[in-house]
Amino acid sequence: MAADGNTIVFLDPITYHFERDRLFEQHPYGDFHAPFLHAKQELESRGFAVHTADLLLAGEKAGDTNVYFALGNVKNYRRVAQRGDTLLSGLFHFEAPIVHPSTYRETPEASRWFKRVYSFSTADALAPFGCGGLQLRKFMIPEPYDGVQGRFRELWDRRDRKFLCMISQNKLPNMWYRELYTERLRLLEHFSRNDSIDLYGIGWDRMPFKVGERRLPRRLERVHRMVWERLPFTKNHPYEATIKKVWRGEVESKHQTMSGYTFAITYENMELDGWINEKIFDAFLSGTVPVFRGAPDVTDYIPEECFIDARRFETHAEMEAFLRSLSPTEIDRYRQNARDFMASDAYRPFSKQAFAEILVSSVEEDLAAAA
Repeated sequence: MAADGNTIVFLDPITYHFERDRLFEQHPYGDFHAPFLHAKQELESRGFAVHTADLLLAGEKAGDTNVYFALGNVKNYRRVAQRGDTLLSGLFHFEAPIVHPSTYRETPEASRWFKRVYSFSTADALAPFGCGGLQLRKFMIPEPYDGVQGRFRELWDRRDRKFLCMISQNKLPNMWYRELYTERLRLLEHFSRNDSIDLYGIGWDRMPFKVGERRLPRRLERVHRMVWERLPFTKNHPYEATIKKVWRGEVESKHQTMSGYTFAITYENMELDGWINEKIFDAFLSGTVPVFRGAPDVTDYIPEECFIDARRFETHAEMEAFLRSLSPTEIDRYRQNARDFMASDAYRPFSKQAFAEILVSSVEEDLAAAA
């Protein structure tokens, strides 16, 4: 269905940093916003204007009919629902419960207002966070890239590779349920013993950032960090000695850096059905074999021949022995399997095209029902 020129689609981003249509701009650390820009372009090609929802709430933009999507943001939908000109089309789960537990606590109430709730996971898996028994529609977190093509071909073909790396920010959780932050640190400690791993990422020369919603105001937390980091004889991190040994600094391009390694640790921040984010795909694009841990049902979406499942190993020593035992032929088989997967229809649920289709079909269904 084509728009009549009086319909505007509004996306409510998870954080204020992406308001004022910055959701559709280039992200300073990568192409994270490409799925949202692609969705905007697809909707605009059908005649719908697209903006971030703060402009609707501020009264700066509005159509005769507005269609509203919340991208994990549950702070504004009640205000939007008071408008007589706006359809609450869909709520998406875009972050893990370990980061935004309030989204999941609010989802049962929000589901009464939204026509659809989309999640990468299932109601059963999300029951500990308040979503048990809900009707959730499936979607996968969209990736910005279409496969090993363009600039990734040269990175994928690279042969001068060291053994193992990990690229992540220095974070620790506020919620400890099924978290993997500390498991990453234990893994770093093991591989640091014989200088077998290189760590890259933001903030490892400072205190860890606490992930998730905070009890203390941000300003008070910043003051606490500033004071603590200046106290003599204090440790910034419980694994400080390990970090000093393995940290190699920040990176300008995670794909460029990762392409210099045969293997990469690609652990998600928690174990949860369906929680598959960009980390494993970054390795695929770089021609690096990912060692993955995150979604227990990962092989429902990605063939096991594409990656190394960390759950196979009872100890880090067993994992290291396996990695070192692989022949160049076996390593290349993992790499090629991953490349083939990203070129296949099986990858499509993760594509920005699939995400755009969800938005387009939802808007068209809503307008047809309201006509």
